[in-house]
Amino acid sequence: MSPIDQHLINLPVDTIRRSWERCATRGLRADERLPDDPNARVRLSDRLEANARLVAYAQPIMEHLHQQIARSSSTILLADDSGVILRSVGDSDFLERAARVALKPGHCWSEHVMGTNAIGTALTEQRPVAVIGEEHFLDRNKFLTCIAAPIHAPTGGVLGILDISCSARLTQVHALALLQTTTEIIENRLIETLDDASVVLRFHHQPEALASPLEGLAVFNESGGMLACNRRAERLLGLPDTRHSQSAFNDIFETRWNVLLDHALRSSFRPTKLRCNRGREFAATVLVSNLRRVRPAGAVRDPRVLPRPRPRLTLEDMDLGDKAVGTAIRRARRILGLDIPLLIQGETGTGKEVFAQAFHNSGPRRDGPFVAINCAAIPGNLIEAELFGYTAGAYTGARGEGARGKLREAHGGTLFLDEIGDMPLKLQAVLLRVLETRRVTPLGGGPEEEIDLSLVCASHRSLKALCEVGEFRSDLYFRLSAMSLALPPLRERSDLEGMARRILQEESPDRPIRLATSTLDLIRRHPWPGNIRQLKNALRLGVAMLGDDEETLGPDHLPQDLLDGDDTVHPVPAAKSLRAAEVRLVEDTVQRHNGNISAAARELGITRTTLYRKLRQTSDD
Repeated sequence: MSPIDQHLINLPVDTIRRSWERCATRGLRADERLPDDPNARVRLSDRLEANARLVAYAQPIMEHLHQQIARSSSTILLADDSGVILRSVGDSDFLERAARVALKPGHCWSEHVMGTNAIGTALTEQRPVAVIGEEHFLDRNKFLTCIAAPIHAPTGGVLGILDISCSARLTQVHALALLQTTTEIIENRLIETLDDASVVLRFHHQPEALASPLEGLAVFNESGGMLACNRRAERLLGLPDTRHSQSAFNDIFETRWNVLLDHALRSSFRPTKLRCNRGREFAATVLVSNLRRVRPAGAVRDPRVLPRPRPRLTLEDMDLGDKAVGTAIRRARRILGLDIPLLIQGETGTGKEVFAQAFHNSGPRRDGPFVAINCAAIPGNLIEAELFGYTAGAYTGARGEGARGKLREAHGGTLFLDEIGDMPLKLQAVLLRVLETRRVTPLGGGPEEEIDLSLVCASHRSLKALCEVGEFRSDLYFRLSAMSLALPPLRERSDLEGMARRILQEESPDRPIRLATSTLDLIRRHPWPGNIRQLKNALRLGVAMLGDDEETLGPDHLPQDLLDGDDTVHPVPAAKSLRAAEVRLVEDTVQRHNGNISAAARELGITRTTLYRKLRQTSDD
């Protein structure tokens, strides 16, 4: 048990006493009546916008937490750093009672407004707080049992408060443990998605603790400067509050920064060993997420604000001179704004989703939503709920308020179904009906709803070949393939040099970088089995490895695999089918991980269920 857990269980009385003294000093009275608050709705709208990033990451985790304590007459609340409640998830019977004392979104529960209470007192004390029954300062709140904990911002300070409230005594140890774990999950998500985070490092002295709540998490810019880390990382490394320091990777670990980056580009899913300068050894995984030039010194980003969107990429922007790509662009332009589905086929990493986004941005629906779903990344029994939505209680584990579903979310815009070849046959029939009627019925019943959207599908597998072996419905294939395009693999494109220069411009917009002649020769010779995705990763590393006074990217800046000419996944000869390429990729990946299905599925970017299905198909062949 951690020191903070032990401290919580002791429920210090001094915290409540100090809070009551503050309330008395402010002139609050225990019998104060609840005042009208006509500005609550406007206040909520403003605060939701200001805290969009916090809400986006906290909401699904709050819903998961509620499932752990459901049917306990309780609610889970998220408040901002001023005590205004932003979101609530809970049991309907308690939500109604809580609303009578304004314990609901839009209302402020700071200490100076509501007296001693878990949200306001946790904000003031900047630590977890439990306020039970009579400990509340205001008489009207004494039926509540509340436990709250701060959510810390990646760069320091308190970003918000997570609270569990109910009308009966919770099992405090259980509730406090759940609350602490949940706040740490939210904090980790905020850390690993920082705008300037280029490298995400996860580590623990026990390899079995990786990918668990026990792991340390730290993020770095491409120069190796630490941007933030979680509290478990601080304890593992024995460092004081590193969120306020200027620590660098090379100051903390004996392993050099360039060695870590090279490992990340070659095998990011394989754990490596790191030794810190204090002599302790860790198992670690490292992910290169966004190698870009850092902001000017001193420019700090508010972690509550969503990143600024990039300029919209259009079909015209994608035309860099390759004949096959140019033909695909011209054909796609002819159906912009028409009720004709677009089917994009090509190897993994050839840019099918980017093409779909550019198609959306080039048409009359550009101001509508672009909603993407990967059919291979979602278990078969959940795809239907993701697409069509569901009503409250439609199935075990469903959200209490239901969900709209991707089809309805895409109304007025574009729905992109990636890897549609992995969609279960039963669901294919339902999708075909929706495309014919343009109406959707959510799971669990309810009225049909009309939808208006443009449909784009993609697959690295030949849908026609899947139809021949009975794995894809022919009638759906004919409905989707009226306009079918094929994106060529990178090794066959004539605009490879232009592609590389564009990627460099995107990775280093404020610093022109030239490609050495020898680097261009290496890029032209390489087979690029990972296509554009692999090229981007290689050039991201190259940009990160450049010195501050260097302007030319040479071969020595690129991953070692490119220099050795060694690729574990070799391109399949053109005479072989996409099906054969997929079979080989699946078998090689599983063999490379010594039969570890979980590890192989992570590398392939699919679920274990999908991987098992592909292995069965391979054995049947």
